[in-house]
Amino acid sequence: MLRTALLATALVATLPAFAQDQAALRTACKADFASNCPGVKPGGGRLIACFKEKQAQFSEGCRTAMQSARARGQAN
Repeated sequence: MLRTALLATALVATLPAFAQDQAALRTACKADFASNCPGVKPGGGRLIACFKEKQAQFSEGCRTAMQSARARGQAN
């Protein structure tokens, strides 16, 4: 029971950062994904694979947002 409560608390603590990362990524990268990865459906790592393959074609803002989200994910 205590373990479940601690896990739930840790998960809830990461949600604001996750939501912030999601919003920043959506804002910074939406147009880049539409132009560089047309037809690639979300899920299964397909968008990340497309990003890695065509990273140089993405805007600086999107690349920065992706790096920030990745760094936060590793820190949590």
